[in-house]
Amino acid sequence: MYNSVLDLIGNTPMVRVQNLNPKKDVEIYVKLEKFNPGGSVKDRIAKYMIEKAEKEGRLKNGMIIIEPTSGNTGIGLALISRVKGYDFIAVMPENVSSERKQILIALGAKIILTDASKGMNGAEDHARYLASKYPDKFFMPNQFSNEANVLAHYETTAEEIWRDTGGRITHFVCGLGTTGTAVGVSKKIKECYNPNLKVIAAMPHPKTPIPGLKNFPEVSYTPAIWKPQYVDEIQLVTYDKAEETARLLALKEGLFVGPSSGANMYVALKKAEELDRGVMVVMAPDGGERYLSTPLCSPENCLECARKYAIKCTYIDGRPIEKVAPSMEAVSSP
Repeated sequence: MYNSVLDLIGNTPMVRVQNLNPKKDVEIYVKLEKFNPGGSVKDRIAKYMIEKAEKEGRLKNGMIIIEPTSGNTGIGLALISRVKGYDFIAVMPENVSSERKQILIALGAKIILTDASKGMNGAEDHARYLASKYPDKFFMPNQFSNEANVLAHYETTAEEIWRDTGGRITHFVCGLGTTGTAVGVSKKIKECYNPNLKVIAAMPHPKTPIPGLKNFPEVSYTPAIWKPQYVDEIQLVTYDKAEETARLLALKEGLFVGPSSGANMYVALKKAEELDRGVMVVMAPDGGERYLSTPLCSPENCLECARKYAIKCTYIDGRPIEKVAPSMEAVSSP
C-alpha cells in the first residue's frame, strides 16, 4: 500500500542478461527504469528537482513549471505536477515520438513544439527565454544545470545498484544526456564504496542523434553538472547500432527497451568482450513503448534483425501480421 504514486519512484529491478552476454564470467545486469511510474529514469530527477525547489521557496503555489524535454523528463514532471497541483508546460522538438506527446497530454500538460532542425537546443533556448521573461510566472527546473539531478542518482540509483549487486559491481554503463546519472552514480560509489569502479558512458556518434543522449561537441553548451573526472571512458555509438541492440534485447532477452538503452547495452557488450570477469550494471532509461511509432518497432526492421542474427521467432516466414479471411472457420490450433 502506498500513499502516493510518488512513493513508487525508484527501487527499479535489475535483470541478468543471459543470451546476449559474450562472456559468461562477466555478469551483466540491466537496471530497468521503465518500472518507474512515469516509465523512465527521469521520474527520479523530476521528484528531486521539484521538492528541492519547494523547500528553497523557488517554486510557489500558482507558478507554472516549464522545462525543455525530449519527453521523459517532461512526463516525470507532468506526473509530479498532477500530484502536487501545479500546471506544467513541456517545450520539445516537434519531431519527438507521438507516444511521448500523447502521454504528456493525458497527464494534463501543455506542449510547445519547436523547430525540429534545431533539436533540443531550440527547445532549451525557448524554454529559457520564457522563464527569464516571466520569472514570477514560470519555474524552470533546468535539468542540465540542477544539482538535484545528480543528487537523485547519488542518493537513490547508486545505493540501489550497490545493494542489489551485494557490493560486487565492477563496471557501470550509462548514456550521456544531462550527465546526472553518470556523475551521481559514479560519485557515490567511488567516494563511499569502491574507488576502483569503472564508469563507461555511451555518446551518440556525430550526426547520428539518439533520443535522450548528447554528443557534446555538436551541442551549443555542455551541461553545467557534467564532471568528466567521474567517467573513465566514453564510447561513441551510431543510432543504427543503438536501435539494433535494442531490438536484440527484445528478441533474445524479452527486454523491450528504447534506443538509448540499446546504445548503453552495445557499449556494455563490447566492454564485456575485453574482460576476463566482472559485474556490470547497464542503465536502461526507458521502455520501447515510447517508440512504437518509430523505426525501432517497425515489423520490417524487426524481421530483418531476426534474420540477420538467425533468431528463431514466430514470424520468420516474413509475415509478422497475418489476417484471417472472414469466411475461414475457427481452428483450435495454429
